Amino acid sequence: MRLNRRQFLKGASASAVLASGNLVGFARRARAATPDGKTVVLINLSGGNDYLNMITPLDDVGAPQRSTYEAARPDLALSLGALAGTTLGADPVLGTGLALHPQMGGLATLFGESKLAVVNGVGYPDSSLSHFEAEVVWWAGSPNPTGTGWIGRHLDAALPLDVTHALSFGSEVNTSFAAASADAIGARDIRRFRLPDDPEDEFRDLEHRRPAWEAVFGEARDPASMLGKIARSGNNLLTKSDLFTSIEVDGWGSNLEQYQTGLAYDLRQVSSILRHDLANEGNPGNQSGLSFFHAAIGGFDTHSEQGANNADAWHPSLMRWVSEAMTGFQRDLEALGIADRVVTLTYSEFGRRIEQNDS
Repeated sequence: MRLNRRQFLKGASASAVLASGNLVGFARRARAATPDGKTVVLINLSGGNDYLNMITPLDDVGAPQRSTYEAARPDLALSLGALAGTTLGADPVLGTGLALHPQMGGLATLFGESKLAVVNGVGYPDSSLSHFEAEVVWWAGSPNPTGTGWIGRHLDAALPLDVTHALSFGSEVNTSFAAASADAIGARDIRRFRLPDDPEDEFRDLEHRRPAWEAVFGEARDPASMLGKIARSGNNLLTKSDLFTSIEVDGWGSNLEQYQTGLAYDLRQVSSILRHDLANEGNPGNQSGLSFFHAAIGGFDTHSEQGANNADAWHPSLMRWVSEAMTGFQRDLEALGIADRVVTLTYSEFGRRIEQNDS
């Protein structure tokens, strides 16, 4: 089935965030722009995930997949016994039995609950096998990138530009959010997304600087001009720094608090934001306005440490961390009663070669 970007965003995406993030004058318009309250969460498995050991064939039904897999990977093939607890059933096209990596028991449980979908064989023709070029293609949503991202174009076309709808975790905004006009926020940690201040320096005290910034950024400007965009970004910093410090990330009972990985923490930030917005449905001016999130976990360029028989090797560890984070996030959404409004999508620039290498 062919599914274009607009159909995906209309039918599968979701947002528990319904309104403006402290941009008071635009709260109602933001709510009207996303009446179904849906959210999209993107997770980048950065480095080129080995999907063949993530979704593994169990037999030769429909095609000689298991025998080819074992022949190509005499040392790295996951055994049928190891895969017995994470089976997914038969591929709907060929009928081949499939299973998740043994370290992904949480995601296997979600699949059994009809809360996980597996889409195999996704790619594009004539890949150069460059990590960097492949990332650009995926972020653009096109084999011919033009400088904007697939989510960014949706933000430009479908949602009001006065409200920031996208948050990217990390040192910079992921390019999938790149837009001609729409804004996105980049933050490592929303608890640290605040105005810089040095109370010991009389020339840098926030008490005096903040009103000055508010006055400068509040001046009327053409929103399409460069100064208008700078002012909008400045207002974003002022409003979101206040909002983010009011969002409870720790201690509210998130299922993700038990995990120490960066991905688990990023997804806990997402569930905390959605929880905050849910609690403020009657006060849209205090909602975040965020409905698109991007997180990443790196280390998938696994030329070694594939570890077919070692649960603590690098690739099995990555599989466990992804499964724990995504399963905990799903359980958070269920506890908040908004699981039907959020879709989480993983992607990686490409997979590993079928044949094992010498290392």
